Amino acid sequence: MNVLEYLGNSYNKDTQSFDAEAARKESYENKPKLNIVLFGATGVGKSALVNAMFGKNIVESGVGKPITQFLEKVEIQSKGLMLWDTKGIEAKDYDNTRNMLVQDIEVGFQNAFDTQDDDQAPHVIWLCIKESSKRIENREYDMLSIAKKFGIPTVIVFTDTQFEEGDSFFETAKRNLDAQYKAIIKNRYVRVNSLPYKKLGMQVPTYGLNELLKLTENCLFEGKSNASQQRMKKYAEALRMAQEVNMKMQLNAIIKSAESKVSALKLVAKAISSLPTPVLATVLNKKLIYMINDDFGINNDEDHIKKLTVEVVEIASLKSNFILTKILFPISMLDNFRAMQTTQCLGSAYISLLTEYYNQETGHCILPRQQAIPLAFFKFNFEEDMKEAQLKKGIFKFL
Repeated sequence: MNVLEYLGNSYNKDTQSFDAEAARKESYENKPKLNIVLFGATGVGKSALVNAMFGKNIVESGVGKPITQFLEKVEIQSKGLMLWDTKGIEAKDYDNTRNMLVQDIEVGFQNAFDTQDDDQAPHVIWLCIKESSKRIENREYDMLSIAKKFGIPTVIVFTDTQFEEGDSFFETAKRNLDAQYKAIIKNRYVRVNSLPYKKLGMQVPTYGLNELLKLTENCLFEGKSNASQQRMKKYAEALRMAQEVNMKMQLNAIIKSAESKVSALKLVAKAISSLPTPVLATVLNKKLIYMINDDFGINNDEDHIKKLTVEVVEIASLKSNFILTKILFPISMLDNFRAMQTTQCLGSAYISLLTEYYNQETGHCILPRQQAIPLAFFKFNFEEDMKEAQLKKGIFKFL
């Protein structure tokens, strides 16, 4: 990949400037889109389940788009999520519209698979059954028939779990569902309480979300071929980054994704064969910061984030003895190493900064509007990383 391919539309060649809106759009478009299908009637707790897994009010933040008459896709850009929601399966006259509804959903799925684009196809199904209803309707069996037809890995989610009071129904439901669909379910059953509530003066906590996370991740590695499993790895990473149940898992996935962005820019630096202008060098590093921000869920459109991006890139330039416009020009093996090493230090120091402000209780990274402390933290880490590189290689000379 050459430098202009890496920059894409984020570099405006006419004005020789950084296009922040284009960078934001490209960052989202390059993100893997995790497609989760939500099967279940209205009232079973699908929205509460999604909000519990991916963040408070996350469903409400999404933008809905009708796919077919009975199928809607809700896009949640901040999470890289596509939620496929079924409409109308709870209707009183379901038996009369059953054939039309099933065919309609199948058309929506088939059209997605026909694109041969993994980002467009359903990856996993959550079939939601309200445990307190103590009933499995014909619609649940119909939805499982669709899952089986398309080979989509499925998790059966019993919402509103009744704990001991629901044990008998849960076991009976498992036996009945396994009798026909054991091959597609593969013992992926989970009982979930999405919201804490009080009962007889006692606080009942959320329950089962970690198990749902584990089973969903298991679905994404179900591909029979090694090539299929490799393709699905990115969706497993998308799941780990989007979920807000296991914050340690989320942070590790975010850091891993951000580090991959740094590695990609290092390869670009290595491949550059002509001296970029100062503006082009700045654009390269601004885009890197934008993509890392996106991984951490930081809004690049906020003024203090835009200002921080500019300051961070300037600090990295001033604190090295080779301005970034020069380090990206490999006129020798030494300059080639410098290009890659400085990119690494810039990215590493910035990832350290965002990790410092990541809240492991909320799963959010909030940077203060007063930037003196964050910039001092970044500057310190950048200098330390560069000094460490100097000691290892013995070829860096600081001002």
